[in-house]
Amino acid sequence: NARLAWHTGLPSEPVGERLGAFGAGGVMSATLEPMDVFREVTGLDHLEAQGRPVVERTYGLSFPPENRASFAVDAPKFTHQNRGAPGEETDTRLAHVDAAATVAGREGNVLVGTPSYAEATWMAEALGDRLEKPVLLDESSGDRATESLKDDFFAGDGKVLVTSLRGTLTEGVDYRGDRLSAAVVCGVPIINTARPQTRAVITAYDRRFESGFETALTVPAVRKARQAVGRVIRGPDEHGVRVLLDARYARESWNSVREYLPAHEREEYQPVSPDMLGLALDRFERRAESD
Repeated sequence: NARLAWHTGLPSEPVGERLGAFGAGGVMSATLEPMDVFREVTGLDHLEAQGRPVVERTYGLSFPPENRASFAVDAPKFTHQNRGAPGEETDTRLAHVDAAATVAGREGNVLVGTPSYAEATWMAEALGDRLEKPVLLDESSGDRATESLKDDFFAGDGKVLVTSLRGTLTEGVDYRGDRLSAAVVCGVPIINTARPQTRAVITAYDRRFESGFETALTVPAVRKARQAVGRVIRGPDEHGVRVLLDARYARESWNSVREYLPAHEREEYQPVSPDMLGLALDRFERRAESD
């Protein structure tokens, strides 16, 4: 049977009207940028056009910079065309496994995020063959299984947890204290563009913005990546490593996403080649030990 579904492609006005029913409110996150897109999509510009005051406040990360190491690894772009299907030993896949293993093999708990659950399964198997420490795989499952997996990850000695960047373990989870020592983001988690609904959303954004693909898909994907690496440092006394693994984070190119990182993150996430990642981690660990 035929089925008709109606979706709002760009929800600015409906969301703005709902927010306008309140006397005042606030939206707060470390991953709102770029602000012009966020204001438009969430209806804040719609509210302001109706005469409601909208005030922005931006604050940098106030924790000691010497407590964290942030790298944008110039590895081959982890796109479907470059990496091939899971199981293929392409240069792109080997480069990403090598870099992820370089970080995951260090002491403590390490979170590795991939663009999908299928890629997470492949990454977990590949890391399991290389590492001495346990590798846990997060699969698409219910809340009870996810909570049990988190308990296993937090208990005992260091482990590796591999998940999808579009899952629930890369945002909103409290990895305080020594629960997480490093996070690795593998690729840019852009959703499948083949679905008719996704194509319709891109068209709606094309009509409002200069590039529908960038604003509808790329910007939210970069937010997902930033949410994942943001799990590492949750307090002023914590130490950790944050790695964005893909050339699109490291340097400018036709499909680079570096421009969607806030200015202070572009400055902090300095590009590093895959073969220099281990040396950079050693340098950070020596510095942390001396402190």
